[in-house]
Amino acid sequence: MIGSRLTFRGITRSIFARLRKKATQNGISVARPTGEAVKDGVKLQWKYDADAELLEVECVKTPFWIDARRVNRRLIQEVQATRWAEPY
Repeated sequence: MIGSRLTFRGITRSIFARLRKKATQNGISVARPTGEAVKDGVKLQWKYDADAELLEVECVKTPFWIDARRVNRRLIQEVQATRWAEPY
């Protein structure tokens, strides 16, 4: 599962800004559209293309006590919750 890239389409600049805020509140700095961060031994990489409204996130490393599938499920839940909360 490590190396399994998640692709989210329809991520507007507004949604990405809210995802960045959520990440910061959880201790993960997302300062740029492309980057990586490590928290509690979990290493994530992401790439956001604002013009294509495309966000790719990949869990590239986990410690022995957490499964990458669990990390990916949580990422999917957070992105979906933020996308659904988008004001129209």
